[in-house]
Amino acid sequence: KLDQEIAGLSSFLEKISGARVKDCFQDEDTIYFVVAPGEIGKAIGKGGMNIKRVQDELHKKIIVVEFRDHVDEFIKNLIYPLAVERIVEEQDSFILQDSSRKTKGLLIGRDGKNLKFINRAVQRFFGKEVKVE
Repeated sequence: KLDQEIAGLSSFLEKISGARVKDCFQDEDTIYFVVAPGEIGKAIGKGGMNIKRVQDELHKKIIVVEFRDHVDEFIKNLIYPLAVERIVEEQDSFILQDSSRKTKGLLIGRDGKNLKFINRAVQRFFGKEVKVE
């Protein structure tokens, strides 16, 4: 369910780029857009011009992620350019497993910010929690 501000942000990116936005949410300093499969190139624009324009207009960092129907692929898009050794599905969660402490730290992020973003996106579409091991 989108509130009016989020709907406005979604239509703003759609108008500038022509990409279909499936979802949009934000935290203090970043706006996250989830675009339909195959629309990431449109959303970013040549040389990143669409993202730069939206960032300049809204004075916030913009992150665009391409949606995928398979949760493994969607999680890989969310964490890109990072990669994990395994994504394990349990009954009520997905576990990102990696032997590298650095990768785990980057996945979690300062004050858990990155993991909160990953969780928020996965919960909205797949209804499960994401954990890092």
